[in-house]
Amino acid sequence: MIKNLRIQNFRRHADFKMSFSDSITIITGKNGSGKTSIIEAIFIALSGKSWRSNFNEILRDGSAEWWRVDVEFIGGEKRVVKFINNQKIFEIDDKRFMRLPARLKKPVILFEPNDLQLLYGSPTRRRDFFDRFITQIEPEHQINLNKFARVLKQRNNLLKRGTSLDELMVWDLQFADLAEKIVAAREKWIAEIDENLAAEYRMIADKNDEISIKYSGVSKNKAQTLKLLQSFFLEGWLTTKIGPQLHDIKFRINGHDAKLTASRGENRTIIFAILATMTRLLNQKFGEKVYLIFDDIDSELDLKHKNGLYNLEIFRENYLFATTIKSDMSTLNLE
Repeated sequence: MIKNLRIQNFRRHADFKMSFSDSITIITGKNGSGKTSIIEAIFIALSGKSWRSNFNEILRDGSAEWWRVDVEFIGGEKRVVKFINNQKIFEIDDKRFMRLPARLKKPVILFEPNDLQLLYGSPTRRRDFFDRFITQIEPEHQINLNKFARVLKQRNNLLKRGTSLDELMVWDLQFADLAEKIVAAREKWIAEIDENLAAEYRMIADKNDEISIKYSGVSKNKAQTLKLLQSFFLEGWLTTKIGPQLHDIKFRINGHDAKLTASRGENRTIIFAILATMTRLLNQKFGEKVYLIFDDIDSELDLKHKNGLYNLEIFRENYLFATTIKSDMSTLNLE
């Protein structure tokens, strides 16, 4: 558990310190008061990256030349994140790294306000949301995604410019190999989430609804993918028409497409249930508590439902840092 936090030259905070004594910390304050910056700093210290921007955009007022995050854990571990002269530095108990090694990252579940559009938003939003979770369990998944993005870009550039099957072959081989790995990881872990999702939903909603989630995409082996890539090329397509960059994740409630039939309340409950399910899976995988970083997750809930959310057993069993406009459970008020 985090004991102390200090952030310097970090967005609107010149020098801000706080201590933690409970597994749940609710940060309140008006919009623009710096709530999100505090949990962003924690997220960076735990995961080595920000979900909001590049590190150089974090500099306070755009005029400071460096920023720094210091975190001390109850067990005595100390970690520092510095950004100076456009360089990232991570220090873990005085050992220095240019990037945070996967073995030193802490299990984290992130929720940001845009995630409320998970069901209704674009397939890209859904893929990114679940890829973020999978990468924590299988760090090579992000490596495969990065490589795949580069291969896809190069392949599409060749198609637009004009190319031959022979010239495409080296890229098609990489595309097929990476696509197979990405789809296999997504299918595996979305199936794991699906297996536990309905039970979590019923505990939160106290309703006997049937909830399911399924990866929606054509799963092909490498040979099949290569054959299709060549077939589309011969048909004259100037962009890549197959692959995990086009896949989606589908939600169903009581046998119907949740995107079309779920109410706003059901939508929120499905998202809470997904977060709870992911948390349990990370608990099982790492055998330790998970850090829950929730930015304005309760913006559309009344006070009763807000506190009901924070009192969910799975969230209380882990470390929750949440921001909100107002709550009677606040431990830090920035107003």
